[in-house]
Amino acid sequence: MSSSQNKRNVKWVEGLRGITSVLVIVTHMSRAWDFELFWPSDRIDISPRFWQYPIIRIPFQGRVGVPIFAFLTGFVCAYKPLKLAYQQGNAPASLQSIARSAFRRPPRLVLPAVIATLISFVLTCLGAYKTATRVDSFWVRFDAPPPVASFGDEVRRLFHTTLTTWTNTENLYDRHQWAMRPLLIGAFQVYVTLAATIGMRFKYRILVHLLLLSYWLINTAPMTETFGANLGLGTLLAELSLHRPTQDYLASKGRLLTYVIAPIILLTGLFLGGYPHEHEDWKPWSWWLHNTFVDPAGNGTRGSLIVPLGADPPRRFSSACVQMCAVAIFLSPPMREALSHRVLLWLGRHSFAVYLVHGTILRTVGIWIVYGITGEPWTPAGGNADEQEWLHPISGHRKKLAVVVFVTLTYVAAWAWMKWVDTACARATQWLETRVFEDEDSAALAEKGYSKPPSLLNGHGGGNGSVTVYSPTGEPKLALV
Repeated sequence: MSSSQNKRNVKWVEGLRGITSVLVIVTHMSRAWDFELFWPSDRIDISPRFWQYPIIRIPFQGRVGVPIFAFLTGFVCAYKPLKLAYQQGNAPASLQSIARSAFRRPPRLVLPAVIATLISFVLTCLGAYKTATRVDSFWVRFDAPPPVASFGDEVRRLFHTTLTTWTNTENLYDRHQWAMRPLLIGAFQVYVTLAATIGMRFKYRILVHLLLLSYWLINTAPMTETFGANLGLGTLLAELSLHRPTQDYLASKGRLLTYVIAPIILLTGLFLGGYPHEHEDWKPWSWWLHNTFVDPAGNGTRGSLIVPLGADPPRRFSSACVQMCAVAIFLSPPMREALSHRVLLWLGRHSFAVYLVHGTILRTVGIWIVYGITGEPWTPAGGNADEQEWLHPISGHRKKLAVVVFVTLTYVAAWAWMKWVDTACARATQWLETRVFEDEDSAALAEKGYSKPPSLLNGHGGGNGSVTVYSPTGEPKLALV
């Protein structure tokens, strides 16, 4: 297998994104209608259900979706600038790409998120979430916007929520948007890292990536393992995927890596990722994970490399799962080919839209099917919430119907969103970009390895019609055009 074959396929990124969108809606259905799937069994004294066994339980217990999105953000944001630097040997063109990407990222995230919030606001005003605020699922009640006294208060809450989504991650109309702010910040973490290291030699750039990755892994502040570490790993693997000597070495060890090392890493990561949300002491396998990695001393005095003392164990295990799976995919061309299937690519193209619309559909149509549309009969318990009687599912068959309808509507809505809403947001972003940056011809010229001299950029021709060509080593050479 040649190095060019080993590194050519980057469609797997889109396919992995598609799988991630499916994982997100599966885990949210579990949260809404079968929360016991987050445990190793329904009770301590009974055998687990099929979906509660190690590895199999990962799609239902969740936690891996956002770390995968963080990894993909690191990889995608770094890939194009690094490709320009490696293949064209053109650091200025790479920096131009970073600047444009950094400009596009906020509107491409903020505009669709605001539209999704506005839609949920309208549904709130129409009372569409009334049933969701009365059901026996705490997670659904927490996600549903509570009613307010007047329309004026609702409008004020809308403006406040639009801001807090990007200041403290709080969005009362669509709590699933909590990850938008850290993903936006994470993208700029990647841009800053690339801008600061683009002129370094390869081995020193790799050293910077490894130091950043280590920093986020030993940092026990909330969410560092979810965002910082996975963003850093994405940038590191993007770098290595474009480095010819690395790809040549991987190609020379192709069989060993593909059929032995990568599967071992993948299965180990998936086993770690099955660590339960709670009640880990109910089954031997989960209790072994706890005693081995969370509390190896047995007295809470120290942690482990995977779960440092003071870290959040479930999130640490999930991030370790994502990181090991990402490395396995990087080492295995067959895995990347499998992720490049056209169905997964379609799912990947619609993944952001799925993320934005699925919560609203779940809390309305999905909940209506299971509990009824009216939210009645309902008797408020007054000031004592502990005595409140919540609505129960009408029947188990309703849940099965809700799953089919919810998934179908989610992907139909995602298709419509990409066709009209996302297209409009992309056009608005492109319009802003053309207003702010130089003309597209100059940018395209730069990305081909050419850079106009300052006299031409300023509109003052020097008379010789020349541009600067950068060699693969980054040395400028003069050429005529």
